[in-house]
Amino acid sequence: MFLPIVFLLINNWFFAESYSDTCSNVRQLYLNMALGSPKDVPYSLQAGVLCPVSRGCCTAEMEKSFAKRVKRDFASASRVYFQHVYNLVKTRSEHFEMSIERYILHNARISLQSCSLLHSNETQLPINTSNDIHLDNHKQRVMDVYGNISHYFNRVYVNKDISIRRILKKFVNDSLAVRKRLKGTSCINDIADRLEAALNAAWLIKENLKFGRSLFGSIKQWRVSDSCVDSLVEMSYCSMCNPNHIFQFTKPCSKYCVNVQKGCLAPVLQISSKVTEWSRLLQSLLQDLQHNNSLQQSISDLNHLVHSTLLSESVDDICSHEAYYFNDPSKGILEYHLTTLSEELERLEHVFDTLPYQLCDKIQDPSQPGSETHCWNGTAMSTYNCHIAENGLYAPNPTQRVLGDPMLSNQESRLKELIAMLYEHTGVAPSPTPQIDINPEDMCWDPPPRLPVTSDDNDDNMSDKRDHETVPAPLNPPDSSASSPSSPSSLTGINLVLLLLLLSYLN
Repeated sequence: MFLPIVFLLINNWFFAESYSDTCSNVRQLYLNMALGSPKDVPYSLQAGVLCPVSRGCCTAEMEKSFAKRVKRDFASASRVYFQHVYNLVKTRSEHFEMSIERYILHNARISLQSCSLLHSNETQLPINTSNDIHLDNHKQRVMDVYGNISHYFNRVYVNKDISIRRILKKFVNDSLAVRKRLKGTSCINDIADRLEAALNAAWLIKENLKFGRSLFGSIKQWRVSDSCVDSLVEMSYCSMCNPNHIFQFTKPCSKYCVNVQKGCLAPVLQISSKVTEWSRLLQSLLQDLQHNNSLQQSISDLNHLVHSTLLSESVDDICSHEAYYFNDPSKGILEYHLTTLSEELERLEHVFDTLPYQLCDKIQDPSQPGSETHCWNGTAMSTYNCHIAENGLYAPNPTQRVLGDPMLSNQESRLKELIAMLYEHTGVAPSPTPQIDINPEDMCWDPPPRLPVTSDDNDDNMSDKRDHETVPAPLNPPDSSASSPSSPSSLTGINLVLLLLLLSYLN
């Protein structure tokens, strides 16, 4: 009589154990990945908070752990890229400014050496200049004129009326003891105008590079939004919530991953197009500085002016001397820095456009099973039926609500001002801004009906069979626990049958 009762108790204990820890696999994986405490994982299916699984093995505490992990991983991967770009701009900015300063200082030394050489051969000097006192005074004036040119490049002067013409004419007046305004000295004006144009272009490049350091420094410190973190959790960890999925096989769809990354990087990608425009304008200005308004040629003309002034007795004699060119070994060094800067600026074109794809390459393991017809689309193992979103804040993104960043918005406004200044200086017409006209409803579509598999498809490749023969799950699958053989409803039915058999036996 007691045998059926014992049998029923054993049966209830066995089946209770079979479904009381439905999430054991999820718990083990959660521990192996060091995501948090095993207490975070439930023992039975329940409704999730963030992950789009109606009943799964994820709790709010688990999703917080997921959020911390994806935020850390995203910051670690993107910050390396941002740091590299920042170091590139910072290094080139420092080298450019230093090379201009050193070039001016080096040519000041060349002019002083030429003064000493001329003084050693007194037959070439005017009679009233062949004395040490005059030579020392002239050397001081030479240092003053190059120092003033360096100050002009660095915008040290508070008085905005200071010009290169004034600096050079003051040098000539003091050297020749002229007390009247210089008139008819077109060669001095020409040298001053060319040198001023070159120095203005160099100063504009320097200021833009200084802003570039600030811009990329801000991007390096930028933090992702909560909307981005939620999307990264859905892509990277929500597939773990379904105990029927093998997590190692839940590879994210490639287009889905790119859209998630583009949504996260939208504030940075918004600036990327402007950075490309800014970089090309700076390259144009650099080419002008190397050729049309050559700084090297302008400094060489200045050296000739200093040399001619020491040989002249009057203002009219200055322009009559033949051009005297000095051996300038530092010219090649400056040319190297200008060429290298131009090459580095070219690398800044579309600098962030490939970053979403690079981040996805780090996430997706090529050896991981899966294909574009059977991959994790954020809700199920299926296909991802959405287009890849455009870059920027104003392009619709099907994975998340794209949000701007106040710090980067301020930097973008300043970048636009500098671009307008560069257009004005170079005389290039601004390019029209392309308009993004995409309906968010047209981003995604329903999957097309799958063609029936013919009997001729006898491929031995199991991954191909899974990709082409397995019907993908819908985007919003029904609750799989209803048909599961280990679900509480099915176990209750078995227990009911056994109870009826027991009662019939007792009767």
